[in-house]
Amino acid sequence: MTLKSIFEPDSIAVVGASASPGKWGNSIVKNLLDSGFKGEVYPVNPREQEILGRTCYSSVLDIPGPVDLAVIAVPISLVFEVTDECGKKGIKGIIMITAGFSETGDEGRQLEKRLIEIIERYGMRLIGPNTLGVVNSKIGMNASIISRLPNPGGISFITQSGTLGLALADWTMEMGLGLNIVVSTGNKANIDDVDLLEYLDEDSNTNVIAMYVEGVNRGREFMNVAKRISKPILAVKAGRTESGSKAVFSHTGSLAGSDEVYSAAFKQAGIIRVENIDDLFDSALALSVQPAPRGKRVGIISNGGGASIIASDACERMGLDIPELQLETRERIKELVSGFASARNPVDTAGLAGYDVYNGIVRQMLLDPNIDAMIVIYVHTVMWDASISARAIVDIHRGTCSKPIIACWMGGAGTEKGVNILKEGGLPNYPVPERAVKALASLVKHHGFLENVKERV
Repeated sequence: MTLKSIFEPDSIAVVGASASPGKWGNSIVKNLLDSGFKGEVYPVNPREQEILGRTCYSSVLDIPGPVDLAVIAVPISLVFEVTDECGKKGIKGIIMITAGFSETGDEGRQLEKRLIEIIERYGMRLIGPNTLGVVNSKIGMNASIISRLPNPGGISFITQSGTLGLALADWTMEMGLGLNIVVSTGNKANIDDVDLLEYLDEDSNTNVIAMYVEGVNRGREFMNVAKRISKPILAVKAGRTESGSKAVFSHTGSLAGSDEVYSAAFKQAGIIRVENIDDLFDSALALSVQPAPRGKRVGIISNGGGASIIASDACERMGLDIPELQLETRERIKELVSGFASARNPVDTAGLAGYDVYNGIVRQMLLDPNIDAMIVIYVHTVMWDASISARAIVDIHRGTCSKPIIACWMGGAGTEKGVNILKEGGLPNYPVPERAVKALASLVKHHGFLENVKERV
């Protein structure tokens, strides 16, 4: 059954809406109204007449028009009654914010079973329970507790931890990273990772799927679906240690499972497993805006020798190659730099960071058949303007460049103008070489999966 009623609704009822600022029922209504959602928003609370300027209804059954989605945030004692009313109203999508189900133990599991019986009786679909909501930035829908609507982008994020999802959504906004759909899965009692992957695969606004996973309900189906999807899928799997596994169970009631089994399964399904949250979004950013490289041979240029050495070490650790440039390439690079500079890969400009140097060298390296991808490093000094070298690379990227370029503008203060130019030009930028290399390694890994793992459609 389609999940359109949840992710692309025309009308939304907030059951448990509140007039009191600070309560979740108030925040959700406010977020929907403030985010620019074009559809109808109906607050529902039998004790209120009006909330945030909108007529408040006693029950969804009193709402005059059709309703596609209900966001439910009521005490657990009222959940079954209001869900049944949603079914009678003909509502097809439910986001259940209310907690206290399977994550609490055996008694909660029985309550969750009773809830699902109602959901299935009316043919509805359910996100949660124990979720913090759903965001679709493309249609301006913030049906969640997330304080702001993220900037639109090609990354969709599935998170089993609601609060982590909130924090990460805020973090991506601070970083200027665009998100498409954000979904806090909660207990995954009805809609799980398999359903979400299938939906996001069909969603034309999703380029990359990022996941925070504590446990997977339908392991074999999950692998089969992931294998069919050619879009990059990145995952952080929590609960790797004994302590982490216990924390996972008490959080959402999921079984973390063997870490080795998950690693092997993800690899077989073509899912890029990353170590931490930084790696998840660093890689997602690169995958969302850069083409896949044909191989793992990396060219590196820097105006600081130390930075290029760090990048070279990181490449070797990540299984990437630093090949020799062809003689013709080296000769052309020598024409652009002084005799103190190195024209070998990694290229060290010996401090030079002018437009002609960066633009000319990167062009020559990209033309070299030994190079599949570039890491361009700029180390800021008072001698140079960070925006000039950034413009030099963006001008190449805006041409017919088919090889990926990853940027690393180092130095913090003084690099802002350059970083903004890179961002506006669609080039992923990282503050240190190791993060740039990890992001590029994910690009290479995804290309390898497309060649060897993903099923041909």
